[in-house]
Amino acid sequence: MTVYIGILPAEMIREHRVIHQGREGITTREQHLIVTVVDEESGQRIEDAEVAARIRHEGHAGTYRSLEPMSIADTITYGNFFSFPEEGGYHLQLRIKRSGEPATEMEFHHRHVLE
Repeated sequence: MTVYIGILPAEMIREHRVIHQGREGITTREQHLIVTVVDEESGQRIEDAEVAARIRHEGHAGTYRSLEPMSIADTITYGNFFSFPEEGGYHLQLRIKRSGEPATEMEFHHRHVLE
């Protein structure tokens, strides 16, 4: 599978009223993580996965949080809000599970800059 990620300030999507697990991206340090999962062979989006993410920063373990399916332009992406309280390097760990298949885990590195 191919995975695309996007991280943007929660304020950028405030007009769209995105709510995940009762959270609305209300703090200034909140970021909205978006994950798109694509089948590498067919090029089709995978819209039936369970996706979870964990953000870690300099020794803080963090916990996995479910990324909820979101309909964007008639396709499904997965997203949720996360706090990035400090500048610096973050580890983004993803766990993607499809029915009948073992979970796939991957890690990305992100350098966060506060504005």
